[in-house]
Amino acid sequence: MVQQASVIDDAPLDDAFVDELEALPENRSARVKMAETFTGPLRWVRRVIDFITTTPGQLLSMMLVLTLALIAAGVSMSQTMAARQEAMDVLVNSTEPMSNSAHTLITSLSQADTIATSTFVQPGISSEYDMNRFMESVDMAVIAANEVLEGTVDSGARDDEIRRLVLQIQRDIPVYAGLMERAKTNQRMGNPVSVAYMSSSSNVMRERMLGNATELFNLTREQVADEMERLARPQWVPLSGLVAALIFLLLAQVWLWKVFRRRLNRGFIAATVMMLIAIIWASVANYSVWQSGQRDFERASTPWEEMTSARIDAQETRTDEIFALLRRQSVSDTDLTFSETYDSVSRALDSASAPPSGSTDPDLIASAREALDQWDEAHTQFAQTLGGGEFDTAVQVLTDPNPDEGLASSSRAYTRLDNALSGLIGQSRQDMREFIVASLDATSAVAGAVLAFTALSVLSIWLGIRRRLREYL
Repeated sequence: MVQQASVIDDAPLDDAFVDELEALPENRSARVKMAETFTGPLRWVRRVIDFITTTPGQLLSMMLVLTLALIAAGVSMSQTMAARQEAMDVLVNSTEPMSNSAHTLITSLSQADTIATSTFVQPGISSEYDMNRFMESVDMAVIAANEVLEGTVDSGARDDEIRRLVLQIQRDIPVYAGLMERAKTNQRMGNPVSVAYMSSSSNVMRERMLGNATELFNLTREQVADEMERLARPQWVPLSGLVAALIFLLLAQVWLWKVFRRRLNRGFIAATVMMLIAIIWASVANYSVWQSGQRDFERASTPWEEMTSARIDAQETRTDEIFALLRRQSVSDTDLTFSETYDSVSRALDSASAPPSGSTDPDLIASAREALDQWDEAHTQFAQTLGGGEFDTAVQVLTDPNPDEGLASSSRAYTRLDNALSGLIGQSRQDMREFIVASLDATSAVAGAVLAFTALSVLSIWLGIRRRLREYL
């Protein structure tokens, strides 16, 4: 019996094949492996889809989409407005002052050349007053050139081109000053070669220094105008995002009314009001920036540009008058005729007096017109006396601020005109800066306000939907 039992134990079991069937095959197909890999995730996705088809699932899905839409719209507008405000700040504190320094550079160089050449037609040695005025103009030009270089660091301007122009001007200033000093030395010694030195220095100023300064001024002026135009454009994309978020809010309330038959949800109403305020605030800020930064800025910049060009034309014309006397040549042979300068200054004054005039002083405009007419009268006398060979009388008309009775004073009229144009240029620049600052003020606090309204809107919709969610918990 014991032996028989041992034989039974050693015999294979009849159901052992079941264990073999349950064992996984060693060589499974890729399809089987893929099915085993994605079965779990697909089952989870199916459950999520099944949940979304239910009312609480639709409610949560709507809230998530609405939350993302509100956050995306609010953050986009906030970041865009913050970037615009930062760019406006750079424009006010770096780019525009750099352009003004370029303007100061070109006017100071032109004024220095005019003062230097004027001393050659005056009898005797140059006065200390004239020397101080000349050195002051050169110093202002040097300081302005350094300020332009400093402005390129903060404003992100075309560094290479601007640096090239400024460095060339800085290299030419000692050359010009050296030639002019030689001319003055020879003048004191009574050598006729002084006129040649003076003519050479003036050629360096006009053909090289003023040419580079004009190009530099145009570059910086265009940069301010282009940057102002770019920053004044309406922010259509961020604004459309806020409008889309508001539409989503309204559609969500319609859906809630259809599902729960309740017309008003205080949380959603509060969120709608806050988003509406954010849209209105951002829209008003964009309109204010467009009005101040583009339309009004263009109106203010036109007189500034025209008066700057007119003042430079007047300075060059004054230098041409002096050269005509020194060379004993006809005034009509000069490069820039007086009639062209007269028209240029008249157009600039007309532009400055045209509405809206801003802070431009009408008395200053009237003074400039009167001085221009007096200079015209003096120039006519100067041309007549010079053409008639009356050189002593021509010198008196050209240089004496208090000539004999019956003679006009070109020096007095020009000085009065130059001072008036300088004052008008300063007032026009102040108008431009006020419009830029107004654009900057319009963007202040908008970024933070939109972000705050967005956060409160998100909080409001979740507080408003809390009771509906509790019904399914």
